[in-house]
Amino acid sequence: MELKLINDPVYKFDAQFPVYNFFFPSQINIDKQLDIESILPIVNQGISSRALYFHFPFCETICSFCPFTRGMYKDKDEITRYVDCIIDEIKLKATMLDLHEVPVDSIFFGGGTPSLLEYEHIMQIGKAIHDHFDLSKLREFCFEIEVKSINARKVEALKAIGVTHPRFGLQTFDLEWRENFDLTATIEDLENAAKLLNANFEHVSFDVLYGMHGQSVDALKVDLDKAISLGTKNIDIYPIDNVMTQAKLHKKIARKEYPITTAKEKFHMRLEVDKYMRSRGFMPHNGHGYVKAHVTDDTVTDEYSFVYHEHVYGYSDKDILGFGVNAVSSVKEHVFTNCSGREQYIRSIREGKIPCSISRHHKIMDLVKPLLLRLTYHGRVDKQQSNIDRLPIAFIQKFDELIEAGLIAQDDKSYFLTKEGWNWYTNITYYLMPDSEKDYIGQFIYSELDKPGKTLLVDEVMI
Repeated sequence: MELKLINDPVYKFDAQFPVYNFFFPSQINIDKQLDIESILPIVNQGISSRALYFHFPFCETICSFCPFTRGMYKDKDEITRYVDCIIDEIKLKATMLDLHEVPVDSIFFGGGTPSLLEYEHIMQIGKAIHDHFDLSKLREFCFEIEVKSINARKVEALKAIGVTHPRFGLQTFDLEWRENFDLTATIEDLENAAKLLNANFEHVSFDVLYGMHGQSVDALKVDLDKAISLGTKNIDIYPIDNVMTQAKLHKKIARKEYPITTAKEKFHMRLEVDKYMRSRGFMPHNGHGYVKAHVTDDTVTDEYSFVYHEHVYGYSDKDILGFGVNAVSSVKEHVFTNCSGREQYIRSIREGKIPCSISRHHKIMDLVKPLLLRLTYHGRVDKQQSNIDRLPIAFIQKFDELIEAGLIAQDDKSYFLTKEGWNWYTNITYYLMPDSEKDYIGQFIYSELDKPGKTLLVDEVMI
C-alpha cells in the first residue's frame, strides 16, 4: 500500500493506513541457522534500559475483536504447568545473558488474561523476576486484567510483586456491541473492578474502542462519558482495527448490515475524541493514550509516559525481552519470536531449549527508531538521540517532506509532531518505513484479508 501526501487543509494523506499498532523491525529475514545461545550474550551492548514482556495465553472468553495469541482456559493445573515454564525460561536466559547488566524500566504482563493466574502463581513469577533482574530503576509494572477474574486476594499479590499499572479491557458500554464483541463481563463487573483497582493503585487504565460500523459520534461520547465516570487516571482510546479483528466479527457485522464507518468518518471521530477528552480534563500522552492532567494546547502532555511503549516505540538504546508463547524480543539487530503453540513451548522449555524464530536486521533499522517510532507515537524526540546524521538520504528526504507538510516541527532541542501530525501518526510511521518493511506489512494485511469471511471496503481506507 502506497500513501501519498496531499495538499488539503484537513486531510494530509490520500488514505488511512488500516493497521494502527505494529512492531518494527518486522521478522523479515528469519535465519534458521541463527542460534539464540550465541546471539543473546551480545544484546546488552549499547543498551541503557530494558522492558520485559510476559505472555499468558489463557482466556475464559474469546473476544471477537482480539488478534492476540490466546486459547480457552481449562483448569488451574494447566496454568501451573505454563507458569513453571515461564520461570524456567527466565532461568534459561539467565544462563545465556547477564540479566542484571541492563536495568529494567518496565514490566508488562499481557495476554490472554494474566488475571486468571492464582495468588500463588503471581507470587512465584514475581519472585523469579525479582531474583533475576535489576529492578532498581523500575518505573512501571503493568498487568492486564479481565474484570471477572480479579478479586481482593489477587490485588494483594499484584501489590506484593510491585505492580503499579493494572489495565483492563472495557471496549464499550454499548450492550449490542458488547454482544458483537463476545464480551461476557457485565457493566456491574466493570464498575466493581474499577472501584477495587482505584482503591489500590494510582494509575489504572482500560481500553475503549471506537469507529465500529454504524457507531455515531453521539454514541461514542456516551461511551467516553461513562468511561470517565469510572474514575481512573488513564484511558486508552483506539480506533477499531478491522484488518485484525476476527472473521467471526466480520460475518456478524455483515449480517446486521451496519452502515460502514468510512476513513473520513473515523478520522473525524479521532478529532472529536481529542476535543472531548481535553474538555473533561484529560490530555493525550501518546498516539492513543489519555491521562488526567493539566490541559494545555500542547499536542501531548509531558506529565505522564507509558514506559513500556517507550521501549516498543522508543530510542535506539532501549529494548524488550519477551517470555512465554508468541512473546517477541526486540533487541540489538535481532528480533526473536517464541513459538505460538502452547504445548510445543512447554515441551521445549522442559528440554532446556527456547523455541523461537530469529530474524537479523541491518543496524540502520535500530538507528531509525527514534524518528520512525518514538517521534510518531510519543510526539517528541530529543535531537541528540535522533541519530539523524547517521540515517540514509532517502529517509531524510521523506522526513523533510513531512516537515514541509506541517506534520513535524522542530526547535533547538527537539523534533515534535504538530497536532496535524499527531492525527496521522500511524500514517507517518508507515510513510517513513523502508520499502522492505512496507512490503512485508502489506503482504501481512493481504494475508489477513484473504481469510474467509473477512472484508475491508475501499471507503474504510481511502480518504
